[in-house]
Amino acid sequence: MNKSLVSIKKLRSIDNIVEVREAIWEAVDLIGGLEEAFRRSDRVLIKPNLLMPMNYRDGGVTNPIVVEAVIDILQDFGIKKIIIGEGAVVGEKTLKCFEATGLDKIAERKNVLIVDLKKDKFVPMSITNGKVFRILKIPEIVANADAVINIPVLKTHDIFPVSLGLKNMKGVIHENDKQRFHSLDLAQCIVDLNKLVLPRLTIIDGTIGMEGLGPVYGTPANMGIIIASNDTVAADTIGSMVMGINPFDTKYIKLAAEQELGNAYISKIEVLGNSIKEVQKKFKRIKLEDILKSREFRDFGIKIVEKGACSGCKALITSLITDAVKSEKLEKLKNRVFIIGPENKAKELYHLTGKAVFLGNCTRKIRTDSGIYIAGCPPHILNVKKALGYTLKDFNNFTFMKTHLEKFGFRES
Repeated sequence: MNKSLVSIKKLRSIDNIVEVREAIWEAVDLIGGLEEAFRRSDRVLIKPNLLMPMNYRDGGVTNPIVVEAVIDILQDFGIKKIIIGEGAVVGEKTLKCFEATGLDKIAERKNVLIVDLKKDKFVPMSITNGKVFRILKIPEIVANADAVINIPVLKTHDIFPVSLGLKNMKGVIHENDKQRFHSLDLAQCIVDLNKLVLPRLTIIDGTIGMEGLGPVYGTPANMGIIIASNDTVAADTIGSMVMGINPFDTKYIKLAAEQELGNAYISKIEVLGNSIKEVQKKFKRIKLEDILKSREFRDFGIKIVEKGACSGCKALITSLITDAVKSEKLEKLKNRVFIIGPENKAKELYHLTGKAVFLGNCTRKIRTDSGIYIAGCPPHILNVKKALGYTLKDFNNFTFMKTHLEKFGFRES
């Protein structure tokens, strides 16, 4: 088997369109150029990572200049049918994400269509070798695309060690399936999805990555790199290694390699351009079990009652507590008992008083009148913070726009 080619290019500037475009051109040329994988008549869908309305400098979303550079390269090559498609996380509006990054203006200037995949018509597609899903509904515009260019961000994740190319494709599915993925085998669901919509080219945006509590609440990691490959599994493998993380620690990368979606063994990958060692930086990771052992956590009397919770609610709790530690807001959670998971029994929780917080639709039937119940699968973290008494002044270091917070009902106090 031929080795998968992965290129790494160090950028001189992350916000200069000329410099970024040149670096991406070189990265793509190193792996064979556009001629290797595209026809000029192709209808190409660009899939960035715009999970929430954030500024790219916070490290959570794709740098719009990288997207603009990719559009320029495609148009210079002669491809005319270009679409930017994204579906934000459950509870967020995709168009707000386009606006927050300025991609709406870039698309208008470049005469490129932007599509909120949440609002597209969804069509059922069969996955002949799917292990969890044999049929998945995907947006019609994705199904009709000749090729997908995947532009994820180099970042950690609160469920998996990393969130890269394979994981980024989760943005194309229906919101109901996003929730179902978390209640099933999330890693295998991601692999099944990629069997259906595996990108033809993956360009990992490492201009500004995110470490710590990714994919949203972490710390920006200024890397200034681009990673490109026609093999998404190989791109994710090298991306992981650049972050100082073993790619096989991320279950979906391991499963994707085992199920022959691409190469994850370094012996089967050729790295071109800059070496891994030249650009490598050990990304910090945050795990819920480490937080629970921390002195800060114990001193505030916070408890978690978890029985059978899905990865979505576990990630929510991790994000909520870690953000409270980082922003010195643990007082908001003091003496709270968080109940997550469908296997909790009402008779075991009868003694809980007004400090109980029941999270998720699966706890609705066991909630107590004196506790707080927050619906959702999983609940949106801003709805949880609102229920816990956060106000606008508690978001001094938060990256969301004030208008976005006000949409969730936050006010000055």
